[in-house]
Amino acid sequence: MRKILVVVLALVVACSLFAADTTSLKGEVNLFAWLPDNPDIVVNWVKAFQAKYPGIKINSQMMTGNTLIENMQPRFASGNIPDVFSFELDSFSHSQVTAGKIADIGDTRAWGEMVPAMQASWTYNGVKYGISGGVCTTLIFYNMDYFKKAGITALPKNWDEFLTVCEKLKQAGIVPLVWYGGFPNMLSNGPLSWGFANYVLPNEPDVIKNMANTKYDFSKNPGWVETYQKMDILNKKGYFMKGFISTDYGQGQEFFNKGDAAMLFAGTWQGSYLIDKGNFQTGLFLPPWNNAGKDLVTVNASETGWSVGKAGNEKLGKVLLDFMFADNWATYQNPRGCVTPFKTAKGDKLNPKLAAAMVELNKYPKFTDLFGRNLPSAASTEGLRLAQSLYIDKTPQDIIPLLTKAHNDWFTTK
Repeated sequence: MRKILVVVLALVVACSLFAADTTSLKGEVNLFAWLPDNPDIVVNWVKAFQAKYPGIKINSQMMTGNTLIENMQPRFASGNIPDVFSFELDSFSHSQVTAGKIADIGDTRAWGEMVPAMQASWTYNGVKYGISGGVCTTLIFYNMDYFKKAGITALPKNWDEFLTVCEKLKQAGIVPLVWYGGFPNMLSNGPLSWGFANYVLPNEPDVIKNMANTKYDFSKNPGWVETYQKMDILNKKGYFMKGFISTDYGQGQEFFNKGDAAMLFAGTWQGSYLIDKGNFQTGLFLPPWNNAGKDLVTVNASETGWSVGKAGNEKLGKVLLDFMFADNWATYQNPRGCVTPFKTAKGDKLNPKLAAAMVELNKYPKFTDLFGRNLPSAASTEGLRLAQSLYIDKTPQDIIPLLTKAHNDWFTTK
């Protein structure tokens, strides 16, 4: 009995010391966040963190613009590395891991809670460098009322069937698609990613390794031009809404919810802003980017994650990271409705329609990551830019030599 009391007292003392430590920690933490869909998440994190750790000041800043990389490149180049920041699984992020600028966070509670697949995704050269913001893909969100009005009784299972659905909607006087012409990041995550999965990768299983290790001629794999051709076809057939070239992220969601078009290519991370938010029932299906007679290759990935910089403040950075994801994951998940990367749900609020779509996604054995992560940084940046130019002054055939030049210029200076 005496031994039990001693153990209990020891635990009480240890817990008391830990509790005291939350108020005794002092310093500042710089938080740099890519959350264009919900900046209030950062506000709520900061408010709760300051209450628990009154001695630690958070200097928070939101990223702006179209992409995360355009925010982070100048920071790393100037040595102005934030303590905690949104980060990626792309070649640029990997280069910063290799350069020793990213802390290993394998000793955090948040890392220990991630499922093995996400741990594997966020490990590079042996460094455990990020916490996933969710398991993700991009899907077609659709207006079920418009489908019924157009006489569409079955969801499309391949590209030809998808074009038939678009044509039926058009003939019924309904705009088939909202398209993010003004937000290239979603063109990358949506049609470029599914095009790479279904046209490029099947033709060249080693394409990712080939691009990383050699000069590369994009014309040798017909899947590259087919990826852009499919995007071009949708426009030439008149399936996009008017003014789509300037449509940005928030406008795309608003147009869909207002009923201005029947379908929207969107990320799972947008689910809570799109599912049943208009005056209609919303459905979801996997983008049928596979050609008729070919198996669908899916996009199954991690959302943008969060890392700690190696700037001499790693201890407090990890305290904040654990607070954000080990202790307050629901603060991040609930308003976004994203799919947890952790072993336990931790207060998740996941829409049943999105849950069903993820179950369907995981039935497919072949999958790949998002477009921007599969290509070296120069080619992915150029490929994304050219996706916009396709609707302004470029043809799919124009794009291929430009991709080759961007990649090989980069490789020459590698």
